[in-house]
Amino acid sequence: MNSKQLIAIGVALAATAGIYWGTSNVKPAKETAAAGHSADDGHNHAAEGPGAAGPMMGGAMAMVPAANFDSLLAATKKKLLSPQTAAEINHLETDALTNKDQTAQAASYKALGDRWQKMNQFGIAAHYYAEAGNLENSEKILNFAAHLFQEALSEEKDAAVRQWLAEGRIASLNKVINIDPKSDTLEMDIAVTMIDRGDVMNGVFKLRDFAEKHPQNIRAQVTLGKMALQSNQTDKAIERGVKVLALDKNNLEAHLFMGEAYKMQGNLEKAIELFNDAKAIMKNPAFDKDMDAYIATFNKQQKP
Repeated sequence: MNSKQLIAIGVALAATAGIYWGTSNVKPAKETAAAGHSADDGHNHAAEGPGAAGPMMGGAMAMVPAANFDSLLAATKKKLLSPQTAAEINHLETDALTNKDQTAQAASYKALGDRWQKMNQFGIAAHYYAEAGNLENSEKILNFAAHLFQEALSEEKDAAVRQWLAEGRIASLNKVINIDPKSDTLEMDIAVTMIDRGDVMNGVFKLRDFAEKHPQNIRAQVTLGKMALQSNQTDKAIERGVKVLALDKNNLEAHLFMGEAYKMQGNLEKAIELFNDAKAIMKNPAFDKDMDAYIATFNKQQKP
């Protein structure tokens, strides 16, 4: 198991069980009840987790006005670029904006995207790739732009910039679907990004609708299971977990969020069983050590 995989597992553990920081992302009971009620879709069941996105969803926050791209670009240029590099980029920008040949214009946008990507400015790069993808009506370029928007979104803390990145990603994904309606699985990416930018209610509805249309989509079921856990809807989390394990009996994330759901319900025996199964799936000593340490806290919680 390499370090990147261990980090990814660590994130999953922290999100579902609070192993590394000893904290929980679960909402207070009153807040949870209100969220579940307000998102009820009339199907005689509570909706999974509106308002409970938290770290699992990349840190969803309240919606704010999006940052202005021109202002963001100017500030980044001032901070990062040497006069020579700034002049080269300004020349490409002029070409992109004034060239009447659409092919040449798209090439300038792609060149701009490439320059900014090499400087690890993924949001700005995504903007220019999206412009090129729009001109060429290119599914491939728009998908790449959406990927870069997500890369930037996963690191960005500023709420206004996050909003701009999320809007850019959603726009690019929608255009891909318009080009190829068969790419309907991107609807899930749009739903998750909506939640990530703070449009939680609509994002959850969209995500749940997607899961109903695609019941065998494991990622959708896992995401909804995590959200149900975070909003303290443990029965819903377990229900989603059962669906996932029916499709993939060795799904690590399902074992983790189901284990935590059973723990929250007080069924420690079942929780420990699922966490031990997770250890067998991982087959990693470091993971085993962390999980054993977490399980050891169960007995302490039972003591008066």
